[in-house]
Amino acid sequence: MLNLSIFTDFCSLWWAWWILPFLLGLLLGWARWAKWRKMYDQLMSDHNSLKATLKKTEDDLGACLKKRASLDSEISMLNGQLKERDAKILQLRADLEACRSAKAAAPKVAATPPQAPKVENVASSIAATPTPPAAPKAASNKYAKLKEDNMQIIEGIGPKMESVLHENGIKSWNVLAGKSHADLKGMLDKYGDKYRIIDPNEWPAQAALADKQDWEGLIAYQKSDGSDSKAEKVMVKLGIIKAWKENDLKAVEGIGPKIEGLLNNGGITTWRGLAQTSVGKLKEILAAAGDRYQLADPTTWPKQAELAADGKWDELEEYQDFLQGGKNPG
Repeated sequence: MLNLSIFTDFCSLWWAWWILPFLLGLLLGWARWAKWRKMYDQLMSDHNSLKATLKKTEDDLGACLKKRASLDSEISMLNGQLKERDAKILQLRADLEACRSAKAAAPKVAATPPQAPKVENVASSIAATPTPPAAPKAASNKYAKLKEDNMQIIEGIGPKMESVLHENGIKSWNVLAGKSHADLKGMLDKYGDKYRIIDPNEWPAQAALADKQDWEGLIAYQKSDGSDSKAEKVMVKLGIIKAWKENDLKAVEGIGPKIEGLLNNGGITTWRGLAQTSVGKLKEILAAAGDRYQLADPTTWPKQAELAADGKWDELEEYQDFLQGGKNPG
């Protein structure tokens, strides 16, 4: 006969069939949790490593920025020193040229006293003598509108900065020329971060040129880095000097718009180019344009153009005062 006790025992253990899947699921869940936990720990480790790298990079960047600021300050100081030396070179060249001019103009000592001209020949002697150039106007007359407390002719100084200088007793170019870089930085530091970043390194050198009334030297100093001259702009605004665009040939007395067009068509477009052109070539250009231009005398044009190209505006003005319609008198 069939033994039914086996089925009875199997039915009494029904709960074992439910525990087995549960244990298998629990084991599988634990295995998956261990896997994800390991991945999480790895990601956290990578995260912390990247944070440390980022912190080190930020620290390195901060150090680089400080180093750059220090180097920028040194470069600015060196540029200021270079400009000061350039200004000294310009001043020495001007002094040398003045000495040469004075030496050339000094009268030679005659071996015998000069004979007085006969009375009847005085009139003819005077007529034969060309009229000398007019004596240069005193700088104080021409530049009377430029007061010594006008600090705005110095590059880097505007109305607000001028007020700051005046408040601190710096009311003349002479006083500013005597200030050191440390003195000026200490003064600016009192006014906060807005003024602390300003570099006054070049102010004393410019003020020294202004104090000597070496206006050509000051303009050349300010243009030495290729920028426009602040002093020149102020002088134009005050009406002290004429405003000419770079290489405007009409700055030469005797050249108007039509003649300028003729010269441009002939390949002469700059002051330097005009200065290097022979008078004969200029006459050929004028003659080719017709009879109406043959009355123009280009004899003085190259010299005027050379003075303009060299930025010697005072000498150009004095020379043009001597000329009559762009021509030599007499």
